[in-house]
Amino acid sequence: SIEPIERAGCYAPGGRFPLPSSALMTAIPARVAGSSEVWIASPRPAQATLAAAAIAGADGVLCAGGAQAIAALAYGIGGVSASDIVVGPGNRWVTAAKYIVSRHVAIDMLAGPSELVALADDTADPDVVAADLLAQAEHDPDARAMLVTTDERLAEAVDCALTRLLATLP
Repeated sequence: SIEPIERAGCYAPGGRFPLPSSALMTAIPARVAGSSEVWIASPRPAQATLAAAAIAGADGVLCAGGAQAIAALAYGIGGVSASDIVVGPGNRWVTAAKYIVSRHVAIDMLAGPSELVALADDTADPDVVAADLLAQAEHDPDARAMLVTTDERLAEAVDCALTRLLATLP
């Protein structure tokens, strides 16, 4: 038989940039699966992250990040019960912490920093390829996004698109 996990701890990174999508992508599935208690941990949660937590039906938001947040979700702290599972993306410290707590609590996976290899031929849209590369690279300074192509014109066009897109970022 399939039984839902009672308590889910969800990590939503927010150290460099708020990632409210992580709150939605972790807490909503926990609620849909029938978890009775869902907590989201996020360092310095932005208003958008707090709104996402409310929309997702989280029981609360723990204002903590990194390895400390993973430990708090896994083992409990204050009014936050120990979770049965800890999920969500993060940097190398979050990934290391999830590895350590995985001996005591379920985790979704060991992920991060992001790595992406885009394979593209001469039919690819350089703007779309550049946007995909940037979307992964923004997650963490250690993230790596690479393009593999046999088309020199595409490589040059993607490079121009990246320069153009980077100039628009704050």
